Amino acid sequence: MAINWTKEQKAVIESRNRNLLVSAAAGSGKTAVLVERIIRMITEGKNPLDIDQLLVMTFTKAAADEMRERVLLAVDEKLKEDPENSHLQMQAAMIPYARITTIDSFCLGIIREHYNRLDIDPAFRVGDEGELLLLRGSVMEQMLEDYYEAGDEEFSRFVETYATGKSDRGIEDHIMAVYNFSGSNPWPEEWLTACETELENCEEERLMETEWMHFLMWDVAMQTGELCAQLEEAVTVCEEENGPAAYIPMLTSDLRMLREIGKAEDYASLNELLGCAAFDRLASVRSKDIDADKKAFVTGCRDRVKKAVGKLRDLYCFESMETVVRDMRGTAGAVRMLLKLAGEFNDRYQAAKQEKNLVDFGDLEHYALEVLLEKPDGESEECAGDSMADSLDASGRRPSAVADELSRQFEEILVDEYQDSNDVQETLIHAISRERFGTPNVFMVGDVKQSIYKFRLARPELFLKKYESYPREEGLYQTIELHQNFRSRDSVLSGINEVFYQIMTKGLGGILYTEDAALHPGAVFEPTEETVGGKLELHLVNTGGIQLKQLETESDALDYTSREMEARLIVSRMKELVNPETGLKIWDKKEKRYRTACYGDMVILLRSLSGFAEDFVNILMNEGIPAYAERRTGYFTAIEVETVLCFLSVIDNPMQDIPLAAVLKSPMVGASDEDLARLMAVFKRTAKKGQDRGIYGAWLYYLENCPEEEREEGLYRKLALFFDELAEYRRMTGYLSIHELLYVIYENTGYYDYVAAMPAGDARQANLDMLVEKASAYEKTSYSGLFHFIRYIEKLKKYDTDFGEAALAGDGNTVRILSIHKSKGLEFPIVFLAGMGKKFNKQDLYGKILIDPDLGIATDYLDLDLRVKTSTLKKNVLRRRLELEALGEELRVLYVAMTRAKEKLIMTGTDRYLDKKLERFSDIKRTAGQIPFTILSTADSFLDWLLMSLSGKLSESALLSEAGVETGLMTVREYSVADLVGVEIEHQAEKKLSKEELLNFDCSRVYDEAYAAGISAAFSYHYPHTADIGLHTKLSVSELKKQGQMVDEEESTFLPAIPAFLMEENGKKEQGGGAFRGTAYHRALELLEFPAMKALADVETALETFHREKYMDEESLALLDAGIIWNFLSSPLGRRMSAAQSKGLLHKEQQFVIGIPAREMEVCDSGELVLIQGIIDAYMEEGDGLVLIDYKTDHVVKGHESLLTERYGIQLEYYKRALEQMTGKRVLEKIIYSLTLQEEIVIE
Repeated sequence: MAINWTKEQKAVIESRNRNLLVSAAAGSGKTAVLVERIIRMITEGKNPLDIDQLLVMTFTKAAADEMRERVLLAVDEKLKEDPENSHLQMQAAMIPYARITTIDSFCLGIIREHYNRLDIDPAFRVGDEGELLLLRGSVMEQMLEDYYEAGDEEFSRFVETYATGKSDRGIEDHIMAVYNFSGSNPWPEEWLTACETELENCEEERLMETEWMHFLMWDVAMQTGELCAQLEEAVTVCEEENGPAAYIPMLTSDLRMLREIGKAEDYASLNELLGCAAFDRLASVRSKDIDADKKAFVTGCRDRVKKAVGKLRDLYCFESMETVVRDMRGTAGAVRMLLKLAGEFNDRYQAAKQEKNLVDFGDLEHYALEVLLEKPDGESEECAGDSMADSLDASGRRPSAVADELSRQFEEILVDEYQDSNDVQETLIHAISRERFGTPNVFMVGDVKQSIYKFRLARPELFLKKYESYPREEGLYQTIELHQNFRSRDSVLSGINEVFYQIMTKGLGGILYTEDAALHPGAVFEPTEETVGGKLELHLVNTGGIQLKQLETESDALDYTSREMEARLIVSRMKELVNPETGLKIWDKKEKRYRTACYGDMVILLRSLSGFAEDFVNILMNEGIPAYAERRTGYFTAIEVETVLCFLSVIDNPMQDIPLAAVLKSPMVGASDEDLARLMAVFKRTAKKGQDRGIYGAWLYYLENCPEEEREEGLYRKLALFFDELAEYRRMTGYLSIHELLYVIYENTGYYDYVAAMPAGDARQANLDMLVEKASAYEKTSYSGLFHFIRYIEKLKKYDTDFGEAALAGDGNTVRILSIHKSKGLEFPIVFLAGMGKKFNKQDLYGKILIDPDLGIATDYLDLDLRVKTSTLKKNVLRRRLELEALGEELRVLYVAMTRAKEKLIMTGTDRYLDKKLERFSDIKRTAGQIPFTILSTADSFLDWLLMSLSGKLSESALLSEAGVETGLMTVREYSVADLVGVEIEHQAEKKLSKEELLNFDCSRVYDEAYAAGISAAFSYHYPHTADIGLHTKLSVSELKKQGQMVDEEESTFLPAIPAFLMEENGKKEQGGGAFRGTAYHRALELLEFPAMKALADVETALETFHREKYMDEESLALLDAGIIWNFLSSPLGRRMSAAQSKGLLHKEQQFVIGIPAREMEVCDSGELVLIQGIIDAYMEEGDGLVLIDYKTDHVVKGHESLLTERYGIQLEYYKRALEQMTGKRVLEKIIYSLTLQEEIVIE
């Protein structure tokens, strides 16, 4: 069905050959419009484009995949209409390889293709974040250690001034903050240099030229302007009938003073005017004719103005200009040292990454810029001859030949979520665009009102600059607004608009919320007489006063936090919404009808899950409402993860008391506290001097020397069994990877199944699965081994890196609890926006060092001799700037949260000072419908802004009524503590049994026949598919070995161990287990070109080449004997394989997957198909059939070759079956070549 595009959407889809900025409001269908634009560009017109002539950049891989999928589906639909269209066929084939990608992936492609322009190894890889974190920590630690050792005086002073506590953590955080800010700049070193250069601008006459001083003057002018407007409103009220006209002279004087302050041309005069600012006492007005409300408004308005001017004075007014200059100079040394440390850290970190052949995501963008832009004194001959192409950018660089080539390749660059771009990405996009050739071709879509990633150093200012400068008319540069919302009901949008018309301003949020920026209804809902939609709801819990303490006393210390009370409020409302008779009806798109809302339609959104999520989930679940929260922290503290990590620590080193005690007490061993106490008591009575007195020593004593009469048999069996198991696990570490070892632990101990029976068992199993994933990721890093994995995890904990608990989707009827950031881009029928009363986090504003990408770095001035700390003017300016930016971010976060709702938006919040806030915000005068910026910027929570927007519409008595207050587009109700907790007290009282009832309780009596029958049926149930329990859908050959289908003992030794001194005499000291040796031989035989090996020297040369070219590491090479390999190549089998390879008939390391019924594998009596995967060492084509070859390195005694046949017969049978299925040819021979015996064994 064709889509009816709006006029604005159609303009976006059809416009061409320009820089187009699309401001797409929430729910405006921007993704659909973007996809349609791409489709039309590659399918319509006389000369439609090829998909590879477009570059589409998104910010997440998921978004890129979704975009690619949508484009492919749309092209497929076009092909159904015109199946013979060769151009469409070509596009369908090219879409999987189209440049629909993340910015990081695009940069990676540039680097891979042009690595020769950079000082990096072409074999680099993008490091795992955990690996990079550890590398950064190691580099930082070493750098600081070097400075301490050198005894640098400036460094010592810096540390004394800015270190916190007894560690270097504070210093490290400051250095990393500067490093990260520099990395968000296209040219990090130049940003650091600019910050250092600014330190020279300490002279009075040069301060006015700085960016931070410009901001100070703007802020004062803006605030005084608003304060004047408020005073003018007060004067107007005074002039009204019955107004307090006697106040007019003082108000006029106040206005004159504020206007002078706002017009100050330099800081010196501003400082003087602010310092002298004074407000005369208002004249006494006692006439009965004066309207009390008008008088209260005027005095209240003037009090707010006086308070605002006082804050301005405290922030910006200093003793003198000389004081400002002195403080600036006093901090210059510390800032200079900080910049030096950040620069040196960058150099060392880059060197460390290059040594390990690593890059991080920041490197991708900066390396790409190095390829795309060059300084004029670089390889200028490669630049295009066009004079416009030779133009320099702000950094003095110009596009390279590579940039010009990409500019010619891409007809258009399309950027999604443009509001979240930063300066690096902006520079990169500009470098490959055609703007410098006079034909701008960048399509940018986003919504600055939804820019909520400032903490990732996003720059919404980039969007705003274009939004304000691009005309709305057609031209080379244009802005188009998409403000129609196709997601939400009119009642939801009207309520949102009413709030944001008042609180989103240019100064706070970055954009003025006007008719163009507002949400206009576009969604069509079927008409019905049922209860649907409705106004926005705001539910407030007043937690102030003594009510809570009284109730706790009355209810035997019932202890409820404000969060728990808010959760109970939400539970109550949820149950009302799902009531079959009176609940909310929502439109079901799939069923094409209205139905009663269910819990799966609901989501609870929170600014931060920390502290809220667990309380909310517990209370919802206790009330019978299924709920799930995806936490971003808590992984390492989850009991199941801690237990397994302790188990790994014990395997690595059992002489660690804390991990060993944790494992012994865990369900894996099952010892109790009393058992451990008995163990230690028996040991300490007899322990000898110098003997290990830890738990491990006690354990050994109990097993080996404890007298039988003191031994508790059950404990002895547990400890003996675990001792043997531990020895086996320690042996396994020699040949199993970490993730394989974890699988073995899970299976052998049954712990994976055990946690499934615990509360939230699915989530616990997912956490254990995630640990396996993290182990697999770790194995791909530059680290290896169990010891280093444990250290890896410990350092991740040290640096506060938490993976977050594993995510589960939950079933279809579960209430999801999400952070607002996680909800961005999603929509939900019913949204509960909770935690509205939680205070904004302003902790970063009060650090010792503040950083702003535009204003630079500022610190406190500390006089170490006098031990005095004072805030500098620059630091106050930066704090103000960061505070405004943080408030603007919070306002945009609120907008994102409120615009997720389709059918119903319900907001909840608690506040202990609610009464005072209702009074404080009761009568706010608006200017042109907007709340003054100076009032908005005093907000401490989302709730403050909501209450400001409701100013003049609330009545405290009505709020406490059951119906609440109807404010026009919102229903507001206040709850007392008694309303929420009193019901629970009654509920619990009803469940209490009297003493008499308990004493006469008949345990043999059946009180509920239906309930008893249900329990009986549950216990007598027999699962009909017991044969399939434990059956895997897919198995590797190695997993088959573990299940007993075959025993691979390549890692085992059947000969007596050779003493180390004999190994050393033979010059072949053992360096690895059998598994490592086998892997090394397999790798060498895979890489060798058999026909080129004419002598032993050729083999030796080839092995050296593999090491030099990094195909094999030194450890693997040390396990090889070139003579053994040469003997194999000289054997009849080796010669046959060499001849086959020369004809292209030899195939090595062939992967396969085949399906075999479980019954045939003797796994269980089931007809279910099991997939078997493996790798065939080699096979060759001879005549009409195939010869299968498998290399083995087992230590087998001469004359016992049959052991190999018995051990690997089944394995090779699977290989034969797989080969015959893959090739359609018969396997004529199955051969094992024993590298130990140096002979071939044919399996009949």
